[in-house]
Amino acid sequence: MRHMASRPALGHALHLDCLSLRFGDGRGIVELSLSVAAGERVVVLGPSGAGKTSLLRAVAGLTRIDGGSVRVGTADVTRLPPERRDVVYLHQSPVLFSHLSVAENIAFPLRVRGQRGQAVDARARTALSAMQLEEFGPRAVHTLSGGQRHRVALARAIAARPAALLLDEPLSALDPTLRNEVREAIVAAQDEYGPAMMLVTHDLDDAGLLADRVAVLIDGRIAQVSTPAQLFSQPATLAVARFLGLFQEVRGRIRADRRVESALGILESTTLRDAPPVVGPVIVVVRAEELRVGPPCEGTTPGTIVAFRQRPRGSTVVVRLADGDQGFELEGTLTSSEASANVGDVVGVSFDARSVRVFPESALPCST
Repeated sequence: MRHMASRPALGHALHLDCLSLRFGDGRGIVELSLSVAAGERVVVLGPSGAGKTSLLRAVAGLTRIDGGSVRVGTADVTRLPPERRDVVYLHQSPVLFSHLSVAENIAFPLRVRGQRGQAVDARARTALSAMQLEEFGPRAVHTLSGGQRHRVALARAIAARPAALLLDEPLSALDPTLRNEVREAIVAAQDEYGPAMMLVTHDLDDAGLLADRVAVLIDGRIAQVSTPAQLFSQPATLAVARFLGLFQEVRGRIRADRRVESALGILESTTLRDAPPVVGPVIVVVRAEELRVGPPCEGTTPGTIVAFRQRPRGSTVVVRLADGDQGFELEGTLTSSEASANVGDVVGVSFDARSVRVFPESALPCST
């Protein structure tokens, strides 16, 4: 997939400034600020109920906001109705008009805006081509597959050429083949003319494959905005690390000499990315792929293999480590020298200290 740097930056952009809105029984979204450049894809991640869909609907003018502003380009659209915002919102389930052909569906928003004639037909053909649907124009929508319906909905959106395109869970409930098809269609839709694009998803793979930047929404606030690579390796808070579900936790303590002591051994604070500046209890987090399980030797933490797990991207091993009178288990990856290891084998666990993150045990649920 192409990255933002290879897409031309056009004149449109989306700006949310101190946006607040209430929903459900909680406080909702509180003073959220976020900008999306023209030609950029920003994916919004967050737990269920965090307000991801409400955020998109507020930007589209479909949900009332309680404070802050929405700007599209240089225009403040906060008080404008949806049809005057230059924004298109696509729900996760494509809504097409069954009494219209594919081409007529795509041309519909243009005709609603009063456009007529060959210009409309040409715009519809361009959108069909962008979605690789050139031969589908005359077809009835009920004859389309699920992936084709998604592509027609995207074609209709790009035919209207909104400054901002909002996609709400566009890949949910799709099987892997359709996910790939629609994912590529999303990239093609943006390549067609370069709108500011904001997507909501709950899938980390989709976020990593589609996003130029990811915004993590937790407890009504943006907890982190970063590239996918940075997010998945350097969560800004313990709450973000826990939400991602990629990290394992080990309790530890920062000593007076600034070293971090845990069941993984003694970590020099100078080798860590950002150890908390205070003495006291901490949580050390590390990904399974960063824990290397091999022969026990000097510099490794001893443990015992208790299980093997088969993951989609390969197998991992579960190792039980000692921790005072208690023990706990961590998941890691076998080195080639231990490829034939068995349950019950004593092994050594090692890792690069730069790959772990250390957070105060009393860390707040999120940070702004």
